[in-house]
Amino acid sequence: MPGANVNWPVPLQRLNPWYPGQFGVPGTDNVTGLRLNCTGKILYVDPNYPGTSDQRDGTDPTSPLTTIQAAVNKTTDYAGDVIVVMQNAAWQYAGGMVYTTGISEEVTLDRAGVRLVGVSPGGIGIPWSPASNAGTCLTVSAMDCLIEGFAFGEGAYAGANAIYAEWDGLTNFGENLVVRNCLFDDSVDTAIQLEYTWYCEVHHNWFIECDAYGVYVDPAGSGIAYCEIHHNWLLDCGTANLSLAGADRCKVHHNNIFSTDAQAAGVATNEGINTTGGSYNLVEHNTLSCLLPVPANGDYNDFCTAAATDAWVQNYCMDGPSVTNPT
Repeated sequence: MPGANVNWPVPLQRLNPWYPGQFGVPGTDNVTGLRLNCTGKILYVDPNYPGTSDQRDGTDPTSPLTTIQAAVNKTTDYAGDVIVVMQNAAWQYAGGMVYTTGISEEVTLDRAGVRLVGVSPGGIGIPWSPASNAGTCLTVSAMDCLIEGFAFGEGAYAGANAIYAEWDGLTNFGENLVVRNCLFDDSVDTAIQLEYTWYCEVHHNWFIECDAYGVYVDPAGSGIAYCEIHHNWLLDCGTANLSLAGADRCKVHHNNIFSTDAQAAGVATNEGINTTGGSYNLVEHNTLSCLLPVPANGDYNDFCTAAATDAWVQNYCMDGPSVTNPT
C-alpha cells in the first residue's frame, strides 16, 4: 500500500523534558530543538489533537497545528523544513469513533524545498479532500518540494482535483517536484496536473478510477520536460491515464495501466499513454491492458499515441511486447 512506503527523515525533535536548557547558557534552550539538518524544523499538523490550534508554534508534537496551510506559512525557503501530518480515520470505511476529522483544505505550497508528508503505519495514506466543490487540494508554486503519504478524494464535496504544479516564470515555480506514495481515488477528477514544469518525478502512486486524468499536461499549455514517471498503478482513469501532450525528453517506464475497454477489445475511451506534440521521450517497459497492433479497437495503437521522435521500447501488451511506437 502506498501509505506504508513513506520513510521520512526527522530533521528536528523537541526534547524539552530531557534537555530543557540551562539558564544563562545561550543556545541550550533553543525553541526549535535538536536538528539533523542545519536549519530545518519539523511542523506537526493534527486537526484531531486535543486543543489543536493554528496559533501554536507547531514544532512541539504535543502542540500541533490544525491546518497544513498554517504549517506552510511557518516554513522558510530552502531551510529543509518538514511538515508532517498525523493519521486520521476519515476514510469512508475506517469506522473509527475517534480521530475522524480528515484534512479538508485547499493549500498553496509556495515555499521552496519543503517536504510535506502524511505519516501512517500502513494503508493508503492520510485522507485529504478539498474545502469546496471541484476544489484543488494542493497547488505547488515553489521549487524542490516533495509530497508523499496522502490519500486524495472528494470527501464531503462534489469532485476534487488533487495536485496542481504550476510554473509561469514570474511568481510560480512548481518544478523539480516529487510526488510519491500517494493514492488518488475514484472521486478525484484530475490527480496530478503538471503545467510547464521540468525535472518532476512521479512514482509509486496509485490512481484508482480517477474521473478524468491520472497525470495530465494541458495540450494548450507549454508542456513538460525532463520528467520521470515510473512504477505507478493506473486503473481506468476516465479520460486518460497518462495524458502527457507536449512532453519533451521525459522518461515513462514500469507503469501498470489497466483499461477495461481496451482489455475487452473495445474502443479505448480512456487512453493509456499519450505524448503527442512532444519530442524525444523514452517510453519503456510499461504493462498495458491491450493487444499488440492488429489494427483493432483497444489495441496498442488505439490505446496509446507517441510523438514522432519518441522511442517506445519493450512495452508489454497482453499478447507480448511491442517493438514499435504506437500510432
